[in-house]
Amino acid sequence: MNGAAVRLDPAEIGRTLDELAAIGNRFAGSTGEAAARDYLLDRFRTLGLVDVRLEPFAYLAYEPRAASCALNGAELECHPLQYTATGEAAGEAIYLGDAGEADFERLDAGGVDLAGKVVVVHSMFPFDLVGVLEERAVAGLVHICETPGGIVGNFTGALYPPPLEPPWAGRPTAYPGVTISHPGGRVLLSELSSGGARAAEIRIVHEGALREGIAHNVVGAIAGSEPGQVILSAHYDSQAEGPCVYDNGSGLASLLESARALQSSGRGRTVVVLASAAEEIGVWGASAYVHAHAREMDDVAAMVNLDGIASAYPSQREIWSADAALLELAVATGHAQGWKPDRAMNVRSTFSDHAPFTDAGVPACLIWRPDYPYYHSRGDVRELVDAHAVAQTANVSAALAHRLATDPSALPPRVSTP
Repeated sequence: MNGAAVRLDPAEIGRTLDELAAIGNRFAGSTGEAAARDYLLDRFRTLGLVDVRLEPFAYLAYEPRAASCALNGAELECHPLQYTATGEAAGEAIYLGDAGEADFERLDAGGVDLAGKVVVVHSMFPFDLVGVLEERAVAGLVHICETPGGIVGNFTGALYPPPLEPPWAGRPTAYPGVTISHPGGRVLLSELSSGGARAAEIRIVHEGALREGIAHNVVGAIAGSEPGQVILSAHYDSQAEGPCVYDNGSGLASLLESARALQSSGRGRTVVVLASAAEEIGVWGASAYVHAHAREMDDVAAMVNLDGIASAYPSQREIWSADAALLELAVATGHAQGWKPDRAMNVRSTFSDHAPFTDAGVPACLIWRPDYPYYHSRGDVRELVDAHAVAQTANVSAALAHRLATDPSALPPRVSTP
């Protein structure tokens, strides 16, 4: 059977999405996360995967508590920005736009010193700013999210790479942070741009507890007859509110249905089926897996990441990979499936589980449809995730995994790492 003949069943994906939605929130350390872990362990066994097991690992768990954000004395609704410092920051507010390189160049050209200031940013990935904000000694961070309906989303202030053992270097950040809603951001920006004698003064408070915890990756395999491995992976934890069906129920449903389809698609390399934990708060599970299996990484032909596969919303079709050859193969696989990507990104990215595999020298990719408006919020519900769209997009990943498993010449030989 060739890769183009691998077909995922939208009805099966839909049933899994329903079951995951019924479990509810799966934030790392919660009862929902434990229920999802047990559900996946049972499904792996039911699917007939071999060597099914739990792989525990230590991580630094985050427990959200209180947060506040006051602008010239008026309170704005907010959520704690996870893994930022516990404490208070107050002072002049400075808007950084999306905090890109051009924004910092603009501020430097104007002689603006961020030391001791509370910075305000629009960013999908506030964790990418840790280095530059700590270097510039900011007092605090206000992150504006774009979730519709005035919903305040849940985000982390520090992500990848995670520290894998005490003293948990880099957690928390040197500054406290909060996330506010898009309407709250408009109020804040209006005050900042109004001018006058009074500068916009902002006061934020973040309270969050950190504790050492144990999480578990769920691992199984489709045994192959040839040397080497292909890793097919999806994270099973969620952010802090809601059932989080798009992120990452869609990836989990795709993982399970892909494993079922690949069972009958011929044998080549072993396909490792990995459901990773604690991705949302630090890519901890995938990083722990790569660390624990470091000696095997030279034998891994590629890793295919299933994360935020598709929703019911129109969105671009995207493929991300730092490996040019895998990117080219993924694009060709998409075309063979009738799934033409709108963007093919040949870049290193750190926002999901492919990152530690990439950094270990393993070709890794993510095939997905992002631009989901309820990302990381309580609005990420079952009704907004279309099983047919998920199946269509995940089918490209399943076909790619099949090609990688059955055709050793699909990618150029890798150079072994020292």
